[in-house]
Amino acid sequence: MPPAGVAAPATASPADMLPVDRHDPMMIEESLPDEPSPRSETITAAQRAGPGQVTVEEVEDIDAGGFPKRPWTGWVCDEWEVEGDLLDENGARQTEDVELWRRDPVECIQELLGNPVFKTFIRYAPEKLFGDQEGTERTRIYDEMWTADWWWDIQGVLPSGATVAPVILSSDKTQLSRFSGDKQAWPVYLSVGNISKSVRRQPSMRATILVGYIPVTKLECFSKGKRRSLEGYCLFHECMKAILEPLIKAGEVGVEMVCADGAIRRVHPILAAYVADHPEQCLISGCQENFCPKCSVHLSKLGEPIYSVMKDQTLVWDFIQEEARGEKSSEFKELGLRLIDPFWRNLPHCDIFSCITPDLLHQLHKGVFKDHTVSWATSCLEGGAKELDRRFKAMPSHPALRHFKRGISLVSQWTGTEYKQMEKVFVGAITGASDPDVIRAVRAVLDFLYYAHFKSHTDDSLRRMDAAWAAFHQHKHAFVREGVRDHFNIPKLHSALHYALSIRKLGTTDGYNTEHSERLHIDYAKRGYAASNKRAYIQQMAIWLNRQEAMEEEEAAAAMGDGTAQYVVAKNPGMRGVTVRQLIRDFGCTDFVRALEEYLRDASRRRSGELPVAARFVHSSTRFALYKRITVFLLPMRQVSRLPMKDVIRAMPAQSSRPLRPAVPPHFDTVLVREHPRAADSTNPLEGLRVARVRAILRLPLTYGEELTKDPVAFVEWFTPFRTQDVDSGMFPVSYSSRNHRRRVSIIPVTQIIRSLDTTWTSANVLDKCTKFYVSPYLRHHDFVLYRYLYDKHVS
Repeated sequence: MPPAGVAAPATASPADMLPVDRHDPMMIEESLPDEPSPRSETITAAQRAGPGQVTVEEVEDIDAGGFPKRPWTGWVCDEWEVEGDLLDENGARQTEDVELWRRDPVECIQELLGNPVFKTFIRYAPEKLFGDQEGTERTRIYDEMWTADWWWDIQGVLPSGATVAPVILSSDKTQLSRFSGDKQAWPVYLSVGNISKSVRRQPSMRATILVGYIPVTKLECFSKGKRRSLEGYCLFHECMKAILEPLIKAGEVGVEMVCADGAIRRVHPILAAYVADHPEQCLISGCQENFCPKCSVHLSKLGEPIYSVMKDQTLVWDFIQEEARGEKSSEFKELGLRLIDPFWRNLPHCDIFSCITPDLLHQLHKGVFKDHTVSWATSCLEGGAKELDRRFKAMPSHPALRHFKRGISLVSQWTGTEYKQMEKVFVGAITGASDPDVIRAVRAVLDFLYYAHFKSHTDDSLRRMDAAWAAFHQHKHAFVREGVRDHFNIPKLHSALHYALSIRKLGTTDGYNTEHSERLHIDYAKRGYAASNKRAYIQQMAIWLNRQEAMEEEEAAAAMGDGTAQYVVAKNPGMRGVTVRQLIRDFGCTDFVRALEEYLRDASRRRSGELPVAARFVHSSTRFALYKRITVFLLPMRQVSRLPMKDVIRAMPAQSSRPLRPAVPPHFDTVLVREHPRAADSTNPLEGLRVARVRAILRLPLTYGEELTKDPVAFVEWFTPFRTQDVDSGMFPVSYSSRNHRRRVSIIPVTQIIRSLDTTWTSANVLDKCTKFYVSPYLRHHDFVLYRYLYDKHVS
């Protein structure tokens, strides 16, 4: 087998597979003219200093017009000549020149750990968190990487006093050219698990560093088909070996580094996690794409809830060696392996198969949900895609919900945002028109997906996540019965079995989402390409990145305040002088006068016992000031966010069309209200909560007294209390509450409003004409924690 780089020797052993014919590396530095202008420079990147070398000097004095020297910004370019098996017109083997641009990962780690901006966000040792004072394992909390098992396991095999730097890699090929052309880049990013995941997720914090550009080449010098595909695998692993070579010695003996807190520690950088989509996961592990990149499950068992043994890195390398020697290893074929020299085989303390992390975007949102579950459920729906579109068109408006005005079948460009928006209402959309087993299977998929999104897990929530996936397998036969599927041997479906183990080993999935890599492409690839002249663009992108990093000013992390307001409204109401007659006619505030009198009497009884004089005579012409919307704050939840989250609630009547402005439909949002306090010993998270629909948000006149006008009030229509969940969808059915054949209404302080919510109905009519609703637990992750996780925990 001719290897990537040169033709194979006469006898190639596994130890010397894939030899590389490298020129001397090129160190790329920046050079400015002797007398630079304050904002201009000349980069002599094409100046040859020897065979295969380019030298550009650095200017250390930024005041003199140059850029400050940073020890980790030096780029190295390895030039390779790849010799293929195809012949040219002269009968010689065709060749391709490729360039690998890289920089030292150890120096990048040193920069990250020593950056004072991250001082308060860094941990240097593993921790264990528990949900009770006794510290029992059943209440253990998995959150950051330092709270999971991998760090504890590695710490135990290193010398006393050693500091672990868990290396997190990610790579993903991305398109650079727009509209036309096929220019691509293949960035490799690096971060460390010592830094909090909330900081790593913010591109502006620069807690993830670009360490290399893998060459993107079509390898047209090789025969099409399996040969060219195999050589692509070989080239990738050879490039990754060159990029990560400094980690071998550093991981074994450690490197002294000055950390952000000023202490000097002996740091052992060890590969802990690799973030990639499924095709790249298979590329990394060295297997075919229709196999599992992590475990040894047989190809025909991918669709079953079977936990197989994880692949062993040493054994896999043995199987590859046997195949290279021509011994035809049966395990090599059963595991779907490729004949490569993997980059990970010499990395200390590395288990590449455990390093591969869950991929929420491509595995769950796009793969399991959009590509499979939605397609199957649509085929099983009475009326098919046309009926599903009709139901999506009829969904109510909500600030946190995208309204698919044309349905979903006509959406041509799907992104992660569209997947998530569709998930919020999909169970409600198919309820009443699908087989109960189909609804339960879809519900199980969404439950698993929402559990997988938790930013903090316990053993209990992980068990419930696994139970949700088991429920899918219990009801998936409905798709077979409907003739939609005859098997479920799909790698992305199988990958769900590995989520709980990965979370226990490496922490929760929000620390390893491929959406972060997608966002980094903008800063580290697309903007650099746009600034280039589109020729030899990788070299220009590397230099452009050096300049951007040199010009960035270190920004301290914003302090998190404790005094978040309970609600926020506009300084002045947006609708003034609204009469009681208009409230009844345009806002639907039936029995407004009676509700106001009841509220004022009850409030006055609690305070002075007398109704304010100005409030004793309210008639149809009495005017009030109204707010169009109010923002409440969802309290921090360990599973969702450490910070409060905004939640907008609207109460606006319909607006007729005007020149250049179309008509605006009415928006009267449904909310969750604290009707009465929950008992101190109650474990029911829904006790005392009730659904209501906000018809108006009012500021009472100052003449009513300071106490009565301190907070705005809301006119609401009540729904029936929470009783039992729907057996199939798991959602709570509610309907309008009535008294003497009239809808039950009240005026309440806005401080009683907990959050907005989404109601999904069982008919396709408008909200005002429906008689039955379902409270969706999928609108936000906050809602899922409340209605599904905490309530199910209470019930069980």
